Amino acid sequence: MAKLPRAFLSHSSTDKGIVGEVAKILGRAAVIYDAFEFDVGDEFRDAILSGLANSDLFVLFASRHALQRDWVKFEIAAAQEAVTRQALSRVVTFIIDPDLDLKDIPEWMRSTLIVRQSHAGLIALDIRRLISQRLKERLPSYFVGRRAEMDQALDLISSFTDPSHRPPLLIYGLKGIGRRSLVQAIARDNLSYATTIPLPLKAGDLLPETYVRLSAAMSPGGTPDYAELLAKQEAKAPADLLLDVIQLMKIACTAGTLPVIIDDGALAQQNGILRPEFETFYHAMASEPEVDAMIVAGRRIYGSGGANLPSLRVPELDQSSTQNLLRVAGRDLGLVFNRPDLAALATYSRGYPPAVQFALDEARIRGVSQVVSNQRALVNFSAELFLRQLRETKSIDSIMETILSLLSAFSPLPLSVITEYCKITKEEANESIDHLLDLAFVIPDGLHFRISEPLRDAAYRAFDGLKIDSRRVADSLDAYLRDEPDDDARLNLGQTIFRASLLSGTGSSSRFAVGFAADLIQVATQSYHDQDYDLAIQYGASALAARPDNVDVRRYVAQALIRRERYPEADEHIDALVASGQLKEAFYIRGFAARRRRNYPEAIEAYEKSLAFGRGGVAIHRELASSYFELGNLPKAEHHIQQAEERSPHNRYVVDLRCTIALRLGDLETAERALDVLERVDPSGFADHRRSTYEQARGNSSDALIFANFANRKIARPTFEVIANLANCQIEAGESAAALSTLTDIQHQFGGTNHDAQTGLRCKYELRFGTVQAAEGLWTALRDPGTPVHKGLRLSILNRKAIDPGLSNEEESERQNLIAMQSVVELARIERLLGSVLSRSE
Repeated sequence: MAKLPRAFLSHSSTDKGIVGEVAKILGRAAVIYDAFEFDVGDEFRDAILSGLANSDLFVLFASRHALQRDWVKFEIAAAQEAVTRQALSRVVTFIIDPDLDLKDIPEWMRSTLIVRQSHAGLIALDIRRLISQRLKERLPSYFVGRRAEMDQALDLISSFTDPSHRPPLLIYGLKGIGRRSLVQAIARDNLSYATTIPLPLKAGDLLPETYVRLSAAMSPGGTPDYAELLAKQEAKAPADLLLDVIQLMKIACTAGTLPVIIDDGALAQQNGILRPEFETFYHAMASEPEVDAMIVAGRRIYGSGGANLPSLRVPELDQSSTQNLLRVAGRDLGLVFNRPDLAALATYSRGYPPAVQFALDEARIRGVSQVVSNQRALVNFSAELFLRQLRETKSIDSIMETILSLLSAFSPLPLSVITEYCKITKEEANESIDHLLDLAFVIPDGLHFRISEPLRDAAYRAFDGLKIDSRRVADSLDAYLRDEPDDDARLNLGQTIFRASLLSGTGSSSRFAVGFAADLIQVATQSYHDQDYDLAIQYGASALAARPDNVDVRRYVAQALIRRERYPEADEHIDALVASGQLKEAFYIRGFAARRRRNYPEAIEAYEKSLAFGRGGVAIHRELASSYFELGNLPKAEHHIQQAEERSPHNRYVVDLRCTIALRLGDLETAERALDVLERVDPSGFADHRRSTYEQARGNSSDALIFANFANRKIARPTFEVIANLANCQIEAGESAAALSTLTDIQHQFGGTNHDAQTGLRCKYELRFGTVQAAEGLWTALRDPGTPVHKGLRLSILNRKAIDPGLSNEEESERQNLIAMQSVVELARIERLLGSVLSRSE
């Protein structure tokens, strides 16, 4: 069962002030504390023994007064007996009295952990660490193959010979590669810090947010109102604010806790250069003799002018270390590898720990030999594929899917919120969390649970994170914090309430909601990826008002405006990017706008400039492939598809583009091969949509409609191309009423966007079920009547008119010209696919 370890707080009534503050920070769920547990009239001795029986840790707050109290002596004796019976896992003593000597501590306790500390927040942090440690004992962590990095770190640290200049060491590498484990080892072995305190900084955070986050980490219960604290810090002069942050870091270091800054896009600009305020912060940490710190980042960071900072890259594990990790971790799972299998798995895991975990979980479920024989799955490691496979083999059930979906959207969350949201019993929640802990999909985060980072995006896509009811999440968290207002994760949970409320489109009235600029940036970004472009524009504007130099959010706002065909407003953002020197992003968005307008030469010119200015990745090659294809340059289109596939072999957008191009060329064999891959890599429902278009290309209108309906139901927020295909399938299947209803829904939902696609579908509808006059009127309203599909529509109109007398000589000539340019069969095939082969980024 996912039972929370608890700490028994032994203390004297004279020390109630500091102990009460510690208990308040930790909360009722984490501690056995007399003010929480013992009712008036209870037999005190029985209450103590009962409390110890329900505890995992015994914590003594040692002072001269405490050690003279009979009840404290009784608790110490009872704890000693519990330790003998192995009923307690840990004993820790905090000496809170500066005049107390170590020899005054009971002899048997001198061999246990003893810490001199009188800061309530840091004591709570230590107890929380011990509780988390107990929770994580069921999740073995392995630290192998990092001796070279440890030696490099020691060399770097040893080079800091000037006591007035000890800069923070930067540790960078891929997520999941072992950066934090390395930092903890360096802190313990090279810097003599028993513990670390993580300080996560997100894109949009500046020094005021840094102060608030560090305050919350060190003393969660010490701040009644985080929004008020943030406003207070923002009002301070930069020099005073910097001193406040450094003072907090001094307190942490003095208490034997190393601050570790976890950078998630906050510290550096797009070019990797530290932002000015964070460079000042960096040098302030370096010049303060009483402060040590480390930085964990996903990329190397430089000082102004490209100055090198003391940095250490965490690479993939070498072959020998990967084999060792497989052997040690596999042993704990009951797996035994022979030498060839071990070598094969190590080779194909490529030294990436999440891929090692994937291989081990696969081996546990399917057997070692099966995994070794399917090495291609490891070469193209995909957490999303693995999750889908687990669902298909029923290794995870629907409750676990909902939990993973929930945590992929909002992490961490309390167990009670997970239970309430999933509408399950505590026993069902415990059982499901236990299984997900065993799979290392979910991990403890203090008193709460979060999804494993390498799985977050995959689970969001695989289990329809879009369908999470954000309003319910916000309400459940608000109710939880009303019951547990002193939860030490209150800041993080308050930010989650804020984001969930914005995503629900309602805003928040919760007194616990706390919104940083980073939260606005995150909501704007998530809204864009969720294809809620109006929300992306709305909250992106708020984010840019707070952080006008944030390139990513400006790009997403510009692209959302383009998707809404608000091109002049998008141009303003492009101009702002040009003015700030972000040329690779500016030209990429300019190319995106041109492609959406079907000006493919201009799109290609802009995309090529973006490449020249340093933009890389899958998206730009996919966009270039699509643009070159539209111009009929198939060799160039194939070149860029291959470039995209090299960077991400099973990227669902690239696979879908290859399938779409094949369908438009009439190459059903290639389309089917691509579709088979798409159905494996994209469980969102979009593969059903593409299967529908494939069946339509084959002339199987009934199956095409079945899959179109599947897609429309399964996709949480169907895109334009999905609904347009449904309308086309309904027209092809002769369902006039359903088609008209869908066309009306499209108009209401998408307004005047995708004008020609909407007009073409209505023209086709009139041809099949209405009058040729109405169809011709709609055809003349097309902005680009020269596309193949619109030529097909024109031929159908002329063929209908030719049946009755009245086709003019000019119209007959036009009809013959259309037939001469392309066969009647080909024009009919193209018309049949109207609205069904829009690319995924339409």
